[in-house]
Parts: sequence; C-alpha cells; structure tokens
Amino acid sequence: MKKLIIAMLLIAPLNLMAQKIGSYSLQAVVENMPAYKTAQSELETLGKTYEANMQDMYKEYQTKLQKYQSEINDQTPKNMVERAQKELAEMEQKIQQAGEDNQRAFQEATQQKMAPIYQRVNEAIAAVAKEGNYTFLLDPTMIQTSQATNFYLNPSLSEDVTAKIKTKLGL
Repeated sequence: MKKLIIAMLLIAPLNLMAQKIGSYSLQAVVENMPAYKTAQSELETLGKTYEANMQDMYKEYQTKLQKYQSEINDQTPKNMVERAQKELAEMEQKIQQAGEDNQRAFQEATQQKMAPIYQRVNEAIAAVAKEGNYTFLLDPTMIQTSQATNFYLNPSLSEDVTAKIKTKLGL
C-alpha cells in the first residue's frame, strides 16, 4: 500500500507538468466587441435618463421645501403644518423609492445587455481551450482581484491566448 501511495505521489507532479496553461485578458477581448460598445452606450444613455429624472424630482422637492420654510411660521395653523410636513415626507419617500427602482432597473438592463456578450466570450474561450488542449485558461487580473490571494499565475509558464479568443470572435 505504501508503495502505491509513493508511486502516485511521484507520478502526480509529472501529470501537473504535462498540463497546458493559457492566460487571456477578458477586458481586452470584451472592450473590442462592437456589441459591448453598443451596450455601454445604451446603458450610459439610460443612466443619464434616470439621473435626470432623479434631479427633476429633487428640484421639485427643494422647491416645496423652500416654500414650506418661507410660508410656515409660529402662527400657521397646526393642520397646515402637519399637511405640509406629510407632503414633504411623502416626496422624500417617493424620491428614495424612485432611486431604488432606477438602480434595480439599471442593474437588470445591464444584465440583459451584457449576458449575451459574456456568453459569446465564454463560448470562444471554451473553443480555444478545447482546440489548443489547454487544461486551464485564466485571466490574471481576475485572479488578482478575487478572494484567492494565495493563487499566482506565472506568465512565463503560460501562453497568452487573448489574440486567439479575439480571432474566434471575429475581432
């Protein structure tokens, strides 16, 4: 039994040495895709629309607040003060809810526009890995920004396949 374990331990490093590892830059691939540029432009326009909407709501709120502050004094009937305060509180809630709704809608739009782009890229990565018999294809920038702080990809021992992925995508 000990001989079998020792033999496996000696063979395991040989198997690791036979593995072919490639690296790529996801950012370099995606940023060259026309669909990505179009999606980014559409999302920027959508973001500006949401921002303008929020600014309009906030301006309306500021106007009402200034009117309240200028018209309400110690001699204003209590019911009018309460009504104005209630109206301002409702506006604050509407602004907050609109902000949350806009953020959620923007995230959904981003997901909807980007998902097909990343799917195409992932398919191209898988095709390059299969065609080139790569055991691993890794994006070093993703490794550095992930929680895997003890993982390192030696660039001199891996092949950069970014160009192959771009070619697979017709870029």
